[in-house]
Formats: sequence, structure tokens, C-alpha cells
Amino acid sequence: MRIISVTGGKGGIGKTTLAVNLAIRFARQNKKVLLFDTDLGLANVDVLLGLAPRRTVQDVLAGHCRLAEACVQGPHGLRIVPAASGIQAMAELAPGDAARLIHEFSTLTDEIDIMLIDTAAGISNQVMDFTHATQDVLVVLCNDPASLMDSYAVIKILYQKYGRKRFGVLVNKVKHAHEGFDVFGRFQQATARFLPVSMHYMGAIPQDDCIALAARERIPFVDSYHDSAAAKAIGQLCVALEGWSAEAPLQGGLQFFFERLVNPLHSVAHRLMPVTESVGG
Repeated sequence: MRIISVTGGKGGIGKTTLAVNLAIRFARQNKKVLLFDTDLGLANVDVLLGLAPRRTVQDVLAGHCRLAEACVQGPHGLRIVPAASGIQAMAELAPGDAARLIHEFSTLTDEIDIMLIDTAAGISNQVMDFTHATQDVLVVLCNDPASLMDSYAVIKILYQKYGRKRFGVLVNKVKHAHEGFDVFGRFQQATARFLPVSMHYMGAIPQDDCIALAARERIPFVDSYHDSAAAKAIGQLCVALEGWSAEAPLQGGLQFFFERLVNPLHSVAHRLMPVTESVGG
């Protein structure tokens, strides 16, 4: 199973919209896809798809249901693990609660080809833990200073605290075809001055009116506007991710993901390591 996190640090960059449509595009290729909304305090995946989950991760942790019962069926057989919306306690998941999820998720292992992790905004311990636990990290950024700085912060923390050195980068909301590669080039050059990491350009998603229209209609734009420039770019992203993933060997599956997420020794060790706050530190 391939596990990919979609992250970016800054809110409002279109990360969740990308994760949802990427998941739908993979599912249309007859892959068994699970989309895990790990914004455990402010869930949005189900909202974008017009779904109304009866159960969430909170109910699983409370023992009210099994994870399979909480999963929501989306378009093309996509399975979604909905987060709990507006519940602050879920935004501070304890290691013991996360450990209980290991057992629940293990019941789904044989049914999944790809799991996408839609992370929350910011660089909290929980966001970084979820991101590091995945095999591949897709960093989403836009062509504005705040997004570039926050994306740099994500990469910096994942390198300094966790030793991650391999990142995919996607540029969102570009105005023309060359903008994405230009933004990536400048970002890669600036990052290389301070961090010995490898960044791979996964492509760019253009600004497209269909994205906002589909969001208001609560349907994925890869389905409702499948001939749009944005939908075609998502298809190209799928191809890029599959090729990029093939370059590196798999590092375990779902059990490995959660072991990295909740291992108490690992958790304590990485949080004791200092992180320099300055951009060039």
C-alpha cells in the first residue's frame, strides 16, 4: 500500500480540494483508495463531497463503533475516514488513543491500494507526526510569500526533527503553464541554501473557475468538469506521483504508518530536539 500525505503548512492553499480530487482520480483508475481526513478539529473532506457522516473518528475512539462503520463511501468506491468537526479534544489526540486506531485501521489493510492523508494547516506536533508517518510527502504551495515560508517551515521541521530528505512539491493556483515550474525553481534554490533535501516537481494546478463552482456544488471537479484544465492537471499529478513513488522502495504499509505515528520513544526523542526558528537556521 502507498501512503501519501498532502500538506503545506499554510491554510487556504487548496490542499483539501486537491487531496479530494486526487483521491477521486486514483479511484477512477480502479484503485482502492482511502482518504483519511486528519484535520481532527476542523473536518472539511466530507463537506466538499456533500456527505453527512453519521460517525467519525471520535466515535471510534469512544468505542461507539468500529472504523469500518465510520467510513463513508464516496464517488467511484472511494472510502473516507471522516474527522470530528469542531471538537477541540480531537485536535490533541493522545498517543494512547492513536494506538487504538492501529488496531482499527489494520482491519482495512487488505482492501487499500493507496491511502491519502489530508493534514491540517500549521506545523503542530500532530500535523508533523501524521506527515512524517507516511511514505511520501506531497508539499502544496502557492506563489505568495506566506505560502512559500510556511512550506519551507514544513520541510525544515521534517528534515531537522525526523531526518526526512525526500519531498514532492506541487504548485497550486498558477496563472500560466510556466509559473509553476518557475515558482518551484526559486523555492528549490532557496531551500537548497540551508537544507540538504531532495525536492521533486510534481507539477502545477492552474487557477480554474470550475474549482470554485464544483466546491459550491459539493462535487469533485475531476468528475463534474473532467475536461477542464484543472482536472487534466490532476490526471498528470497522478502519473507523476506513481512514477515518483516507483523510484523509492516501499517502507512498510498501514501498520508501519501507525507505528511511526504513535511510537512513544520516537515521539519523545524528536520533540526534545531543538529547532532553530530563523529561516536560514
